[in-house]
Amino acid sequence: MKKDSKVEFLREKNFEKTIELIKEKGKFTVLSEYSSFFDMRTYFKVNEDGDIFQKSYNPITLLYLFCNNEKNLAEYLFKYSYPEEKQNIKKIDRASNLDIETLKKNLMKTLINSHLDFSKTFAKELFLRDKKSFFEVMYSFSLMGNPKDLKLFFVYALEEIFSIINYDENIFYIIITYLTKFRDDYSIYMEVDKNNLNLDILNYFDDKKIYLNIFEKVLNKYKLKNENKFRASLYKHFEKDFTLNQDLKNILMEKMIWK
Repeated sequence: MKKDSKVEFLREKNFEKTIELIKEKGKFTVLSEYSSFFDMRTYFKVNEDGDIFQKSYNPITLLYLFCNNEKNLAEYLFKYSYPEEKQNIKKIDRASNLDIETLKKNLMKTLINSHLDFSKTFAKELFLRDKKSFFEVMYSFSLMGNPKDLKLFFVYALEEIFSIINYDENIFYIIITYLTKFRDDYSIYMEVDKNNLNLDILNYFDDKKIYLNIFEKVLNKYKLKNENKFRASLYKHFEKDFTLNQDLKNILMEKMIWK
């Protein structure tokens, strides 16, 4: 059987070679080329006894957005790649026969129901034809669930990365895949009172302040219909502990993005 050169590269963990690769090609090209190693086959497992296990998000796309240090980027590539779980990224189909309103409705439905085969098609079509509508749907979806899954950050990363580079299908695919496959809990969002907007920010640790910074940036840019409900849901979730991936927190603290 022919060996996969990228699998061998990841297992070799040659930091100097990787740093040179990032300098030569650019961090987003490297992110794209190794994107098939960032997704997990499943994020949610349950055994016959009813024990439930849920894996956390892979922060590498977020780290590659916020970090410019080649040494750190090389370390992240090895730390957050899964050679044993390589996924085949196939070209995403178009849905050019559908109008914008239909695309918006179908995208939200397929995201909520974790139907990746359809969500990626509707997402790509809407993104290429109406970016504003695309991000309104994606941000609304990301704010309905538990903030600890950082879906808000992944949509933000998608928007920021594609403001720097042209559309890249591999990066688009891995972000849409995570957003779709990682099953969320919408119970608080469904039950929360949208008028209950009490915010205890004085007692928040840095992790919550960092999240709030991105949250406010998004809501200032996009006038989302259910803004008050998104706020009330977040504040309710924030009554419990909330922690960021440590590598991600270190970068965002360093950049002082939350101040």
